[in-house]
Amino acid sequence: MTDVLPLLSAAALVGVLHMSAPDHWVTLCILGQRASWSRARLLGFGLAAGGGHVMLSVALGFAIVAAGLVFSPELSGGITIATGLVMLVVGVGYGVKRISARDPPDYDKEADQELARAKSAGRGLTYFVVLGGALSPDLSILPVFLLAVPAGLGFAADAALVFALASILTLSALLLFGSAGFAKVLSRAPAKYNDALVGFVIAAVGAYVLAFG
Repeated sequence: MTDVLPLLSAAALVGVLHMSAPDHWVTLCILGQRASWSRARLLGFGLAAGGGHVMLSVALGFAIVAAGLVFSPELSGGITIATGLVMLVVGVGYGVKRISARDPPDYDKEADQELARAKSAGRGLTYFVVLGGALSPDLSILPVFLLAVPAGLGFAADAALVFALASILTLSALLLFGSAGFAKVLSRAPAKYNDALVGFVIAAVGAYVLAFG
């Protein structure tokens, strides 16, 4: 049985790195500026986006854990090793691929497009239009949930809580800084580097599991 502390640390790192990528918050900051939102309203949109993102990610993760516990509880050791190997290979491959990717998109243009769609949809549908792209699960956290099959539901719940807090707090902090005029400065690092770091964190966890699992 592996020590769960490094795995929980990985869940926190994935949440922080994934949510701090500029494509998760810069567009929202620019959109808030274009629409003259108050800081409270911007944070409201951010919490809704971050909360929906986290809930879908966690729901998918628990579905994987439940399926693993139901169909293959006796294979926990094999699942751990297989998961560690997959995390190592896929994490390194994803990290290298993201580093070599092209530059990030034009966030100002994306914000203008989102604002135009929100206006055309009407005031009552603004939240759904703006948050539609954000309400998608974070697949990079799923390998950590796969490790919860042998570790048990307790670890899955702890990992979900750590991931949720790290993600939402990171997004809220960045929106606060962005609304104070630091969005351009904080977004200079392309999103691909955040994604690459997520891949390498997953690879490091995989290596840890293979070594100590």
